[in-house]
Amino acid sequence: MQSINVQSPKSQKNKATPPKQSKCQLKFDYSPSSDGIDYNLLILFHGLGDSKKPFAQLGTKLNLPQTATLAIQAPEPVPYMDGCYQWYPSFDFLTGDMLTPANPERLKGLFRTRKLVSELLEHLITDCGFEASRIFLFGFSQGGTVALDIALFGSEIRNLGGVISISGYLLEEQRTDKKIGNGYGGYILVTQGEKDQVIGNRNQGEKKFKEIQRLCSPDAITSQVFISNKDHTMANSSAEWRIIHTFFAERMPRRNLQLESMSDIYLVNP
Repeated sequence: MQSINVQSPKSQKNKATPPKQSKCQLKFDYSPSSDGIDYNLLILFHGLGDSKKPFAQLGTKLNLPQTATLAIQAPEPVPYMDGCYQWYPSFDFLTGDMLTPANPERLKGLFRTRKLVSELLEHLITDCGFEASRIFLFGFSQGGTVALDIALFGSEIRNLGGVISISGYLLEEQRTDKKIGNGYGGYILVTQGEKDQVIGNRNQGEKKFKEIQRLCSPDAITSQVFISNKDHTMANSSAEWRIIHTFFAERMPRRNLQLESMSDIYLVNP
């Protein structure tokens, strides 16, 4: 008579393995989800001249359900400015002027950062247990540029969950870059102030956004929102944060814990 082996299915792991600083070159602050379920991961990228600490605090303050947070510090210090960091070279050492798209050092620095972030993503997925489709990126200004670059050009890790970029677009030098495969197929939200003197007017912002859309697949869901009476600053109004929180609520998946606790499912092996 054939024996029947009846087993209860293994429950999903609630806590992810915390990332190890020794596994990557970028410095970061990691916080597990406050509700004890590390189902998603939100990675935060600060702006030019900032550091990881304020964005680590922001990640904790957001208190997103079933979401761990990780704030990364840009790899390069800003010259002559203690405690300030940049994702790629931004200033001329001799004059202190901002570098223009004609300077190749900007793109070279972005490529270096892309490699470092890809290294960290590999660790988070392979060693820590996060799935790429449940990793979301959030960046401001230069940090937004990096977040978009990773999603669109990070060939090592594909199919990331989504990107929110506050006042940040791709570098102008990247207009000649070709999409990888069919392009990025996830979710993208870009917000920009209507009075942003760094990016430019609404028409200039729309042109930059079209470059992002060009590098996405037809399945990607992208949106651009202009915020009235806002300059080149981090999100600072209830209207903009409402848009951001709506993105999180609609795009971030969640486990149905109530259904899991009620399910009487068994694996039957002959």
